[in-house]
Amino acid sequence: MKPTLLLIAVATILVAVSLPALQAQDRAPAKWIAPRTPDGHPDMQGMWARRGTAMAEANAPKSPLGEFGATGQPYPTVFNTGVSTPEAAAAMANRPNGIVEPANRVLPWRPEADAARREFLGHMIPPASLKYVEASARCVPPGLLGGDDRHPYQIVQRPGSFVLMYEYNHVTRVIHTDGRPHVGPNIRLYMGDSIGRWEGDTLVVDTTNFNDKTSFSQTIPYHSDALHTVERFTMIDPNMIDYQLTIEDPKLFTAPIRIVGTFAAAAKGSELMEFACAEGSQTLPNIFGFGLFPE
Repeated sequence: MKPTLLLIAVATILVAVSLPALQAQDRAPAKWIAPRTPDGHPDMQGMWARRGTAMAEANAPKSPLGEFGATGQPYPTVFNTGVSTPEAAAAMANRPNGIVEPANRVLPWRPEADAARREFLGHMIPPASLKYVEASARCVPPGLLGGDDRHPYQIVQRPGSFVLMYEYNHVTRVIHTDGRPHVGPNIRLYMGDSIGRWEGDTLVVDTTNFNDKTSFSQTIPYHSDALHTVERFTMIDPNMIDYQLTIEDPKLFTAPIRIVGTFAAAAKGSELMEFACAEGSQTLPNIFGFGLFPE
């Protein structure tokens, strides 16, 4: 009888120990699973605001444009307000954003490239020639980063493609996911040639074939045609897409730069508005440095 009593005692202890763990598992929330498109991929379709992807380097030089505000301001406020839902804003509060590699946000400039961009900035107000007029004042498409805080964006998914529509400057990027290769090396595009592939629930977008006519930021007013980017889109809850961007431009930088941000769900009822850019219409203060002060 003693062995039997011992077994009963051990079994009782095991049940007592494991029951709280099982109860905790029962209380744990189920892992959120993204809805699916007909072809089985996460359904990210809808209206979004992209946050946090600015090229905010730690030791940026002063830009003469900074004295006059962003290009084309004031835009109608419909382009910049009422986009993020409260749920998305709360969830974004503690998320990393901006440059994460290098961790100190000191960009790995080639010395000659950094010197050239600092010289370029000094010739922008007043512009020494047409090439020194900031790209946005000439209605040039925003590049990979330029539309960040000018919302919203709309995502449309179809078999074989993932479409990202910008309200700002009415740009549309068609990201092909049907396995096709990049276009030939002699074709150069403002927004590059984007080819996507799915790695589980993450869309990985490889973009090449850029021209050199768009900008990174006010203090990095151009890039080279050697620019290559990799983006990663992962929907992590109904209100948020995790966004990561790796930038390589070997003519400017000696190492890749990685930026993280978020696509936050837009408020219900948001839609893309017509954005008609008229060259130079609201940018004379930025171009020539006058008009904001009576004197």
